[in-house]
Order: sequence, then C-alpha cells, then structure tokens
Amino acid sequence: MYDPESTTFVQRIVLCCLVDLDEDDRTPVDSAVIRETARELLESADNAPVGSVSEADVTRALNGLVESKLIEEHRSEDRSPVGKGRPQYKLRVETKTLRSELEADEEMAALLR
Repeated sequence: MYDPESTTFVQRIVLCCLVDLDEDDRTPVDSAVIRETARELLESADNAPVGSVSEADVTRALNGLVESKLIEEHRSEDRSPVGKGRPQYKLRVETKTLRSELEADEEMAALLR
C-alpha cells in the first residue's frame, strides 16, 4: 500500500488531498480541485515544508500515483476544450487505512484535516 519511501513529497500531499476530498464525498475530482485543496492544506498547516505546489507538480504526482496503483484515473468521453474532458482521480485504496498511514508520517500528519 502506501510507502513514504517510494512516494515523493508532492505525491504525499496529493494523497492527503484525496483522503480529505474522498471523506467529503467529492471524488472523483480533477487536478485543478486537487491543486486548490493542496494550496488550502499548505496554507493552513503549521511549519509546512513548502508553501505551494505548481500545476505541473500536481500532474506529475498524479501520474506517478496512477502508475503505483494508489489512485485511479477516469477520462470522460466528452473532450471539449472547456475542461470537461479533464481526467478525474480517486483513491484505489481504503481511505481510512491510508489516512492512518499518512497520520503516522510526521511530515504529512499536519496536512490532514
């Protein structure tokens, strides 16, 4: 399952976002919402090691997490130019278990709501 040694810091931030979003029944979700959620988490956390993540950082993190089978990507058949064709993401692992594992990670515990 989740292994902090095999995930980047941004991937772990994205996982924190997806845990929170999933618990709020807001998944699957696109990368723009994940990036906004990451911004909010980083701004509200005390002593966050980074202040923000870029769109490119989030995209790379999502691609790596899809490859590692921690999340899954859904693509719409409607690929219009106004963003409706953006892929959406959701966890492939049990949310409660992942939350517990992220809380045990000292760097990530402060980012979880």
